[in-house]
Amino acid sequence: MNHSEIRQDYIHDRVVIIAPGRKKRPHDFPQTTVVHQDQGATSCIFCPAQLKNVKALQTVGSASNWKVKVIKNIYPIVSADNPDAYGYQEVVVDTPDHNVEFANLPIEHIESVLDVFGKRIMALQKDPKIKYILTFKNHGGKAGASINHSHSQIFASSFIPPHIIDKRTRAESYQIQKGTCYYEDLLIKEQKGPRWIAEDDYIGVFAPYASSYNYEAWFIPWRHVDNMYDLTIAERRSLATHLKNLLTRLEITGLSYNLYAHQVVRDKNEHFYFRIAPRGDVWAGLELGSRLVVNTVPPEDAAAFYRGDEEKPAPKKR
Repeated sequence: MNHSEIRQDYIHDRVVIIAPGRKKRPHDFPQTTVVHQDQGATSCIFCPAQLKNVKALQTVGSASNWKVKVIKNIYPIVSADNPDAYGYQEVVVDTPDHNVEFANLPIEHIESVLDVFGKRIMALQKDPKIKYILTFKNHGGKAGASINHSHSQIFASSFIPPHIIDKRTRAESYQIQKGTCYYEDLLIKEQKGPRWIAEDDYIGVFAPYASSYNYEAWFIPWRHVDNMYDLTIAERRSLATHLKNLLTRLEITGLSYNLYAHQVVRDKNEHFYFRIAPRGDVWAGLELGSRLVVNTVPPEDAAAFYRGDEEKPAPKKR
């Protein structure tokens, strides 16, 4: 694909201009991606020495030899004692090892992190005030990470973001009109096309048609499941395996990235999916002014890259 093309995703209310030629434009300013800062266990707040006396909300492993640990976020955006911004924010420390990135964890360890996500979601949604839960990871400075030690977060709120309500409304309208789930149809539609990346009996992986981000990818279960905690052991292992494979490939690019999954609590019609959003292009005046997203990596090329069908891109400076 050598020319620009406008693509629209009605369900997710996005209009994207796929513009591969734009990536050739010159840059006088450095584009910061992943930043490595080896703080070490003595100063990193997520290393075992610093977390020794911090109360854990959940732990995988023993208190002294843990594998994954969940703690309260000490700088929360929402809190249970604030009626104007009610909710909870938790930090999932993915690993006790300071210099091991999420992509380098064994599949079994990533599976444990996903299991913790599900268990914390189940615990948080017991609060009847909680209506929306977002599980996410910021990896690298350009993706909003402030600490280098691998960690994720869970955000639970009494407020549902308007765009999530709009998305769910459009997906439900699709189901009423078609009699089928939009995401299940999407899997079938993409399965034989150029944006398909990988599959097994449990999860399908592809680059979405109107990708907002360079090398964006979605992971969707074949089975209709509305939430991460409802994944079976086999589905969770499948998701961990596909995440590991794609993030290992993505490391070649040196890009920062976000991982995330939404949940509207008590909406059983919602179809769970996990999303990788690498942060390559900068949204500048064109994007902010027009609200048209410009993506310089066609999803067809992104899928080919993840499949290993094309030459590896040159690593970016970290």
